[in-house]
Amino acid sequence: MHAHPWLRAFLILLAVCATVVFLSVPAYAEDGHHKNRHQERHTYTDIDADGDGQVNAEEYYAFRAARMAERAKAGRKMKNAANRPTFDDLDLDGDGNFSAAEFAAHQGDCAKDRSHAGRD
Repeated sequence: MHAHPWLRAFLILLAVCATVVFLSVPAYAEDGHHKNRHQERHTYTDIDADGDGQVNAEEYYAFRAARMAERAKAGRKMKNAANRPTFDDLDLDGDGNFSAAEFAAHQGDCAKDRSHAGRD
């Protein structure tokens, strides 16, 4: 029974290491440091401040400014902030507002672009 004391020590060490790794993974993921992390997605209703079903440029840019202020206050990076869509990117029909359908269409186009990235 005591022929391999190193085996027992090794198994205890292995169990401790596995526990540490297991307990640290959720915290690591919550901090946004996991590989292939997707950007936080906001819903149309998050952007439509007055709830009228249409988002104008003022609402859109106020939403973006508030999001950037939140991220800065939390100490988060502003990585790719310059690559965010402009109001004109979302106002697909050019009427000065974008609807939930236009927002969804833009989100769908972005998802397709991400799924095809790196295949060329």
